[in-house]
Amino acid sequence: MNSMNRTLATVAVVFALIVVGLVTYFMVNKWHRNRMDVGRQQAQKECLEVIQKMEADLEEMRAQLETERQMRPGDEVFPTVFGTPAPDRNTDAMPVDCEKVDAQVLSFFTYLDSRSNLSVQEVKGGSAGFLRECAALLMADPPVNIGEMQELFRLVKNVTHFYRVLGKKRLMLAKDILVTEERVLEPAMALFYAFIAECGKPLIGDAQPLSMDRLYDYAGYFLNTLGGRSYLLRRESKMRMLVSYYAILIVDRANDEKFNRYGIDVRPYIDYLFYDISNQKGLTYRERYLTRLTALRNKYM
Repeated sequence: MNSMNRTLATVAVVFALIVVGLVTYFMVNKWHRNRMDVGRQQAQKECLEVIQKMEADLEEMRAQLETERQMRPGDEVFPTVFGTPAPDRNTDAMPVDCEKVDAQVLSFFTYLDSRSNLSVQEVKGGSAGFLRECAALLMADPPVNIGEMQELFRLVKNVTHFYRVLGKKRLMLAKDILVTEERVLEPAMALFYAFIAECGKPLIGDAQPLSMDRLYDYAGYFLNTLGGRSYLLRRESKMRMLVSYYAILIVDRANDEKFNRYGIDVRPYIDYLFYDISNQKGLTYRERYLTRLTALRNKYM
């Protein structure tokens, strides 16, 4: 009996161990499946969040690209404004075709005068007369480039230069044109730089071209004075970069033609602007600017 009892006890213990093992296995397996389900759900949730963020970022990028596209003068807009097909955005048109530039300037003024939402029509001579009037005032009273910090009065004059020289009404009209026609700002600035600086043409209604000495005064003002820099810092980044870019071109021209009388060193300004433009997405002719700045950087090495 004792032997039989021990055998039965052993069998019972073994059976109990098997039952406990099976129960434990099923419990652990169930727990494991639950944990796997929880982990899978968590992974799915995180994956969905990542996908949603990527979709949101993609939508934001699409919206940004669309905004940039709308800000750029498309092929269908350029002929309406400038009377010619849109130029290549990546290459600099050198040498300048001055006859073509003349026609584009006339077309641009005609376009501005046709814009019923601009009060420039109220100015005698229209948009061309307005530009001529502003240019005459600015050429007659250039900003201070030397000794700006020696007297508070000089500094104040420089900081308030455009308001003081042009007056509130002209400034508001100029701002209205810049805001309303922001889409064609870049090609317009490129056109007028070519017209005035490279072709040496007088403004419509004037007999003589604008003085390069006076343009140099304003280039030095924007690049090299506290008043000019503070003025640009109050402007939108795109406008600030474009003004700095053409100011650099004018100083470079002054170096070539030996009238850089303030001894402005453009090298640091080229480097700063190259970095800014490299990180600016909303410029239509971005590659053109970078190519020209690279050439200038190599020139002044």
